[in-house]
Amino acid sequence: MVIRMMKVALLALVVALAYCPPSLQANPIVYIDTLQSGVPVTGIQTQPNGEFLNPIGAQYYMFNATAGASVDIFGDRLDGAYDMSFAVLSGVFTDTNQIGASLQGSAAFVPPFGDDQDPPNLPGLFGDPHVTFTAPFTGAYTVAVTNFISSSAPPFGFQLTANIIDAAVPEPASLLLVGTGLFGLVGYCCRRRQQSA
Repeated sequence: MVIRMMKVALLALVVALAYCPPSLQANPIVYIDTLQSGVPVTGIQTQPNGEFLNPIGAQYYMFNATAGASVDIFGDRLDGAYDMSFAVLSGVFTDTNQIGASLQGSAAFVPPFGDDQDPPNLPGLFGDPHVTFTAPFTGAYTVAVTNFISSSAPPFGFQLTANIIDAAVPEPASLLLVGTGLFGLVGYCCRRRQQSA
C-alpha cells in the first residue's frame, strides 16, 4: 500500500512538472557585455530561426542612459544568412520570467523593435537592425539580440554598437550669464520708466 502511494505521488509529481507554469521554467539571463557609447561589441547568436520574440536563447547586453538621452543602437550582421533583430528593454533581469513570454509584449519593452531598418552591410536577404529613441528614464537598459528568420541554421556572428548622447544641460556659468543679462535688462527698463515719469 505504501509503495503504491509513493508511485502515485511520484506520478503526480512528474505530471505536475511536465505541465508546470512558466514561472517554474525560468531560464537564467547572463549579460555578455556592457555597451559603451561608440564601442562595438561582437557576439554569436545560436537561437533557433523564428524565435525573435522569445526571450529564451537571446543574447543579452546592457547599457546605461540618463533620462532624455538620445540612444542609437545598430547591429551589423557578420554572416549574410543571419536575419539579426533585437529588442530594447528598460531595466536588467536575472531570468526570462521577469521579461515574460514575448520580448515585444513585455511591460519593459522600449519601442521600436530592431529589424531590417538599415540596408544590409553584407550580401544577403536581410537588412541590419537600427533603432533610435529617447531614454525615458535614467538607469540600466537591456538589449536582447535575437534570430528573426535567417536563411540557414545558426550560429551567426554579429556586431552591436550603441551611441548614447546625453541631453544638453546648460552649465552653471551660462545660466549665470543669462540671469545677469535678464537682471540688467529689467533694471534698464525700470530706470527708463522712472526717467520718463
